[in-house]
Amino acid sequence: MTTINAHKLRRLIKQTRPHISPDDTLPPINGIRFECDGAHIHALASDRYTFAVARTQVREETDTWSLTVSEATLNWLTPWLENHKGDTILDLSAGENGLTITDDDGKLTVPAGDYTFPKWQHLFRDALQDASTSGDLVSLDTEMLARWKHADTHLRVWQTTPEKPLLLVGEDFMGLQMPARYSGDAKDRLTVLDLWSRSLRKGGKSEPITVPPAPGAVAEKAEELLRQTLRSTAEMFGADMDSEKGRGAFNAWVHSGIYAWSAYRLLEALKKADPDLAEVTVRDLNEQLESGEIGEWAWDEAEQAGHNPQKWHDDYEAHLKKRAEKQAAETTTA
Repeated sequence: MTTINAHKLRRLIKQTRPHISPDDTLPPINGIRFECDGAHIHALASDRYTFAVARTQVREETDTWSLTVSEATLNWLTPWLENHKGDTILDLSAGENGLTITDDDGKLTVPAGDYTFPKWQHLFRDALQDASTSGDLVSLDTEMLARWKHADTHLRVWQTTPEKPLLLVGEDFMGLQMPARYSGDAKDRLTVLDLWSRSLRKGGKSEPITVPPAPGAVAEKAEELLRQTLRSTAEMFGADMDSEKGRGAFNAWVHSGIYAWSAYRLLEALKKADPDLAEVTVRDLNEQLESGEIGEWAWDEAEQAGHNPQKWHDDYEAHLKKRAEKQAAETTTA
């Protein structure tokens, strides 16, 4: 039995599904191939022009198995998975009847076949080891490039020779895309540079081209949280500990630093687990912060989670009252 959560299984499907062959007369590639090696579940899909491999670590070491789930089956399996919360634990078992998925509500048997699937390890190993020595450009089909949008927020690219596939690498993801035939002129980089020389020069001198990447919401929020952490931890040491006001300021800076650092670590974990969700969450959070209504949202969230925010408020008011009475008594005594 292999155990992962629902989010990880959904992500494996999302990353590889665009690369499934639409030819239903070829069952081995008209679906997603799942292979478990005991430590990771790999999701594989290829239409012979692109090849995607995504993986996720299992919760504990398990038996090895492999099965292919067809595109038709994925049409109803995907919505079923989307109805589960991301942290729902799923137990997977491969057998003669297919892939059995067990959750808290019962078992679902997913039809799957154990077809002979293309050997993929050596393809990616060769692509990683093959250094580029050619000056020719690689021609790529842009419709195929669009298939990689769910692979990761950023992909590293390794360009080998023009006749061999382009290697794309993300977090727990690798992909290959076969080059397209190009019959025009300007096949090598030097020719293209010469053709573009007028546009790329200014005043007879070559101008360096720098295109800084626009930071996303997650990157900006992470930088903001790190700045706040450093600012808070620096300010707290300058507080006057001999006065009530100073001690209050010290505690405020301590809490500010703790929560900024905690938020940063949680954001980094979310970005690693699900970069798309991290980006959407931070953008939504920024809108909420700009609205100035986070107190109302926090109250509603606390109630929905089964807490009693009114009691929290009353307890805090009682604490403030008790502290004020204590301070007044100490002042009278003095």
